[in-house]
Amino acid sequence: MTDSHLNSPQIFVDRRPIWIVIFDRMRRYILLALFFGVFAVLLGLQGPNDLSPEGYKVLCLFILCVSLWSTNLIPLSITSLLAIASVPLLGIMDASQAYSYFGNKAVFFILGVFILSAAMIACGLSTRISIWIMEHWSGTPGQLVTSIYCFAAFSSCFMSEHAVAVILFPVIHEIAQSLNLKRDNSVFGKSMYFAMAWGCIIGGTMTVLGGGRVLLGVEMLEKATAGQQTLGILQYTKLSFPLVILLLAGGWVALKVLFPSDIQNIDRARKALKQKATVMGKLTFQEKGIALVMGATLFCWFGYGDQLGLANIAIISIVLLFVLNLITWKMVEDHINWAIVLMYGGAICLGEVMSESGAALWLAQQIFSGLIESSVVFLLVIALLSTLFTTFMSNSAVIAILLPTAISMSPAYGINPALATMTVILPSNFAFILPVATPASALAYSSRFLNLKEMIWSGSILSLMGLVFYLFLLMFYWPMIGFQ
Repeated sequence: MTDSHLNSPQIFVDRRPIWIVIFDRMRRYILLALFFGVFAVLLGLQGPNDLSPEGYKVLCLFILCVSLWSTNLIPLSITSLLAIASVPLLGIMDASQAYSYFGNKAVFFILGVFILSAAMIACGLSTRISIWIMEHWSGTPGQLVTSIYCFAAFSSCFMSEHAVAVILFPVIHEIAQSLNLKRDNSVFGKSMYFAMAWGCIIGGTMTVLGGGRVLLGVEMLEKATAGQQTLGILQYTKLSFPLVILLLAGGWVALKVLFPSDIQNIDRARKALKQKATVMGKLTFQEKGIALVMGATLFCWFGYGDQLGLANIAIISIVLLFVLNLITWKMVEDHINWAIVLMYGGAICLGEVMSESGAALWLAQQIFSGLIESSVVFLLVIALLSTLFTTFMSNSAVIAILLPTAISMSPAYGINPALATMTVILPSNFAFILPVATPASALAYSSRFLNLKEMIWSGSILSLMGLVFYLFLLMFYWPMIGFQ
């Protein structure tokens, strides 16, 4: 057989019935037509007598957005923009009021975190730190996995967990290549990528800096309670700290038990990291300046965040970076996830409109009234729903869907709205099971060292641990510190 025959493209004949082939090719358009068709039909119907016409329209819009968020047929950010535009178009609320919800402090804080993280990535500071830690704390394969896991978790406490995953992914890829690991059967390769994903997810739960979902939840809590209830940056960390520590320990044990190392020596990987650190050279003035500004920002966030405002501190820090000529816009623009910023703005808008129109309370009453009498059972159901939803969609979308319902039903069960907010926020971060749940998991899966079956069964163990540790917070830790 000639080389030309060997290299010629193969032709595959699809022998499925034609209607199946057409449906497979047109599935996205069929589902979109179905969702918008149902939305139009629902709008044409008469709403419940105990719900205002505006509230019924918001409920129809909410159902449409949930369908689009959960299936991701169009980008999450575009669904959020659709929600903002639909509110005035449907006559639910005046346009100026609806659009004003987008420009809230949570959105600007999220944008600030992205730009600060982008500055660390663009100048190479974050990569230098990760290489230094893994080079100096990784004498054995087990220590290397532990250092990846701990670095991912610690870094995600102070910057976006998505950014941390982006930093670590190429470093781990280089380690895997230097050790000549095989994608189909390397247990050590699997453990490194799981360490990266799990560390980012768990560490991002510790503080409000790991991702924008916490600020989204806090903003919705403040809006729903007219500013009477909130969660400060130190208060949130105090409430989440035991769960994160327990989950970190549980995740580390799971890594050791489920993915024991199948290699004995990592000298080649250590040599590769040392060579990369040598190429990077000494710490530059730019890196020192950005590190100093970032350190001052963290100090102000934790020490004066409640008085000065997290968003205000973030914006001033960004201005300082540009004034000192430490960064340029071209350096950071590629690292800013504008889709997430738009997603949060739209989710906040929809949640606020649902609350003001009475749709959130009405929906909560229909779901829970008469079915669940115990406040503890109600919170456990909310936590379970949050965990299940975050398996299939963005955790910010989970908060936008569940939090208005949870807060609206809090008075009926005698629950502090802040407690209900924490019950939605914490489990919404248990995105361990599917790669679609969070970018950290998606990046790990894209390495092709992991398969879907491994992600599902190992991630289910981590999610179950998270729910058990949440129950510990609810029943013992939070009452002990007076949060109930």
